Amino acid sequence: MKDDVDQPTYDYVIVGSGAAGSVLANRLSENPSIRVLLLEAGGSDRSVAHLVPKNAYYTMTDPRYTKLYTITPSDDGAADEWPRGRVVGGSTTINGMMWNRGWAPAYDAWEKAGNEGWNWRRFLEAFRALENHEMGGSAVRGGSGLVPISVAHPREPVSEIFIATLARHGIGFVEDVNSSGDERVGYLCSNIRRGLRVSAARSFLGNARGRRNLTILDRTEVERISFEGTRAIGVEALRNGKPVQFFARREVLVCAGALESPMLLERSGIGDPAILAAAGVKLRVASPNVGEKLQDHCGSILFQVRLKNDNAGYNQQVNSLLKQAWTGFKYLFTRRGVMSFGAYNLSVIFKSDPTSPHPDTQGYFTPLSSSVTDPNTGRLKVDSFGGAMFVTYPMYPTSTGSIHITGPATGDQPRLVPSLPATEHDRALTVKMFHKAHEILATPPFSTLVKAELMPGTDFENDDAIVAYARKTGGRGYHTLGTCAMGPAEDDVVDNRLRVRGASNLRVVDASVFPTATAGNNNAPTQALAWIAADLILEDADIL
Repeated sequence: MKDDVDQPTYDYVIVGSGAAGSVLANRLSENPSIRVLLLEAGGSDRSVAHLVPKNAYYTMTDPRYTKLYTITPSDDGAADEWPRGRVVGGSTTINGMMWNRGWAPAYDAWEKAGNEGWNWRRFLEAFRALENHEMGGSAVRGGSGLVPISVAHPREPVSEIFIATLARHGIGFVEDVNSSGDERVGYLCSNIRRGLRVSAARSFLGNARGRRNLTILDRTEVERISFEGTRAIGVEALRNGKPVQFFARREVLVCAGALESPMLLERSGIGDPAILAAAGVKLRVASPNVGEKLQDHCGSILFQVRLKNDNAGYNQQVNSLLKQAWTGFKYLFTRRGVMSFGAYNLSVIFKSDPTSPHPDTQGYFTPLSSSVTDPNTGRLKVDSFGGAMFVTYPMYPTSTGSIHITGPATGDQPRLVPSLPATEHDRALTVKMFHKAHEILATPPFSTLVKAELMPGTDFENDDAIVAYARKTGGRGYHTLGTCAMGPAEDDVVDNRLRVRGASNLRVVDASVFPTATAGNNNAPTQALAWIAADLILEDADIL
């Protein structure tokens, strides 16, 4: 691998080193005759802070590693800032590391909508190729791939009682939450190895850095794609503040994520003519859906409770600087304990609406609570008493938002409209989800542990008040997709080979091409999408 520029022309120029870009860089550079350039706007991921799983609470808000996108406030006052990884590895270097794949119906729906070849069978093959699961390979998981998957452990007493409570609602325990499409609960699967985070960059660039045909440049922000007519020939970028240009003999591959990828297309002249004109960008390809159809698992609701036993759960291990230091010291020597896994213990997949044909809600549970804010830092503080939290959100939202540029430069503030619960389906499910979660928390044996509910409480006048609360507090923004959605129609941004319609030598490969939600987090599905995309790219180049 080279980390400096020795010549400006490559076979493939990849924009973004996150979940998709890292996979593509690895797979395309396996052939020594293919020269690959990988560009990342952020800096190095070499800080040890990125290795500690629980540090996600801090790195996700650290401006050294993130970029914040401010959403346009809605009429009901909903406002938020959405963080995205701006570092080698992208958001996989700062996220919660949840390896939640979803299940067959969501993927098969893509093919049924006209996207030939995009189905559960193909994704399952990719997942199995990616994974090195600690439980070993099977018909539904991989055992020898580059992404280490571990299950949160050891089992924890409060979590075990919550599992027993869920059984009373017909939600059974499974060892591997990715092995079924039924209602289920299990300890979270994460891309963690022996207590250390393994980002997409560490999985896929780690063993590729020695390749002479792969160049990786950080602190290089791509401003726009270069064209000859409608054929992409490279990119224009700022590297350490200085303008540079790189050329692609074969293709430019945009892997900048569901927020940045559509804006890069728009700055390059691909998008809705009226939006580009208003932003002062010359039209190159009319593509009205660029930046539209934004979906996310918005409308989440956070439930927090105080436990009767102040020593139950994790709060007493980390609710002061001294305790955090001692817990961290033990972690350094054992790679075990609360620091060794992500933000939550359990993944819960269930029906809030009993008439739904499949589970419609995802929840996360952990015996830790943070119900107050530190007035000095503005960050949430771990409570001094024992507590637990349960976060829920709709798995298949139908509300949409958008993101668009407002000017031609990367520094121009975009207009980001979130996909807050707005459709009848989403509003109705939000209310049912609220009541179902309360019903679960009020069920023994877990209810016998609870001293009080800290948030959100039950003091809501009507269903509209519940929806308003979810819209105002549950923006999330972590699982955005659809802004360059794949589809068979002429106005869909990319076709079923992820090629940008109206242009040549240009593809988008990231969650922005997802037509609909996968019923899971974006981390695993995006890496699988890139694995599949690599096959398509090599097939089209007649290299396989």
